[in-house]
This record gives sequence, structure tokens and C-alpha cells, in this order.
Amino acid sequence: MAPLPVLAAIAALIPSFAAPESSFVLSTTRDGALQVVNLICEPNGGLHPRADETCAALSEVDGQVGGMNPGQGACTMEYAPVRVKATGKWRGEKRSFQAEFSNACLMRAHTGPVFDF
Repeated sequence: MAPLPVLAAIAALIPSFAAPESSFVLSTTRDGALQVVNLICEPNGGLHPRADETCAALSEVDGQVGGMNPGQGACTMEYAPVRVKATGKWRGEKRSFQAEFSNACLMRAHTGPVFDF
């Protein structure tokens, strides 16, 4: 049986890693294909290819994906449904969003760069 002080000393040598206060797991499903990326903000990173732009857009709406303003642009009436989901935290507060759009153009118009990966 190891004495507690020895275990405490060993634990003190292991660096602690704090989870980022702003991070999301983002997913899209198109034609049965699932894509998943992670996004970290403040500092920006993760596997999202447009992390800087996406974090800036989320900052404008306090991390509420559903609060983004629909963009201006013309989308076709093509029916190619895209399901999206975002779960995570924004500055320590839980956030979640899910929706289905009739096509990727409408998805981008309503969510900006968030699901554009």
C-alpha cells in the first residue's frame, strides 16, 4: 500500500489540462455520410478548417448557433437535405443546436461558417 503523500507528490508532477471554455463538436449528415469536427475558440483551433472565422461568427451571437442571421444570397430549390448538430460550451455555458436544411446552400446561409467543413 503506497502512502498518500507519495501519490500526492506524483500527481503534482503530472500537468493538469483544463478543458477549453469554448468548444464544440460539430456534425453534418448528407446523403447518409456523417462528418464530425471539433472546434475550439479562445484560443481558436480544433479540426475545423475555418476555425478563426467560425469563432468570430459565434462570438457575435454569444455561441448561439440558432441566433445567427440568415445571410444574403441566392440558393436553388434543390432538395438535398443536410442535418446538422452542435454540442458544447461557450465561455463555460452549455450550448446545443440541431436542424435540418433542404440543402447545403441554405445551411450555410443560416449558420455561416459553422458547418462549412
